[in-house]
Amino acid sequence: MDTKVDEKLKGEVEKFTVDLTESLSYFTNDKVNFHISSLTGRKTLRIRLDQGNDEVGIAVLMSCGYPVLGIRPTFYLTWDSSESYLAVDSSSFEVLPYARKTGAPLFRVEYDRHKTTHPSSHIHVHAHSDEFTHLLGFSRKLDLNNQKKVKAYFKNVPLLSKFHFPTGGHRFRPCLEDVLEILRVEFNLDCDNSRWKPYLKHKRIHWRSIQTAAVVRDSPETALNVLIKEYGMPRPENWVCPSDNIDRLTRN
Repeated sequence: MDTKVDEKLKGEVEKFTVDLTESLSYFTNDKVNFHISSLTGRKTLRIRLDQGNDEVGIAVLMSCGYPVLGIRPTFYLTWDSSESYLAVDSSSFEVLPYARKTGAPLFRVEYDRHKTTHPSSHIHVHAHSDEFTHLLGFSRKLDLNNQKKVKAYFKNVPLLSKFHFPTGGHRFRPCLEDVLEILRVEFNLDCDNSRWKPYLKHKRIHWRSIQTAAVVRDSPETALNVLIKEYGMPRPENWVCPSDNIDRLTRN
């Protein structure tokens, strides 16, 4: 990998971690440290909270002074297809009960831009529901004529945490601040709302503006038609609008 590109990518990732640190600072008094590491043979950098001793850390979220939740964000960052903008290759926000550093989380909000068989942006709920898991088992391609598979099905009941709940795909998925906000509302987290709410508004505008630009690149014909039909923009002369990127528009 080119060293110059490496340093440029690292610089963009470092800026990204500053934003994440600020977002978490509204909910925790603990100092959070993000560790940046490179992946061998890939133009990708991983960032996650550093607990020390090579262990992955969590940010402790409080309610009425008690540690009710922990959140463990992990990002894999790289360049977009044009190698001009920072892009999320994959991400995971694990929300853990009672700020426990081990054990199953309550749920995970995940994104993987390379997924094709499941929604690229989805939620895994780590809970149990007999009806749900039973139906989930039957949703698999089960060959009822294969007795071994039938027996294996009844022995291995699938968990609700295996189900991929879609959350908006590549362009409309929630950001970390969206997850923090719903946790604040539902769990009454300790937070200075006079500072957090303006910051949340700023981050949502920033995130959704970036995603809007990405959507325009995916579907320039749609963007052009909206500007012409709804805002009265003259159709550009001597210019051919690029075709929509159908592959990107139809990804999971």
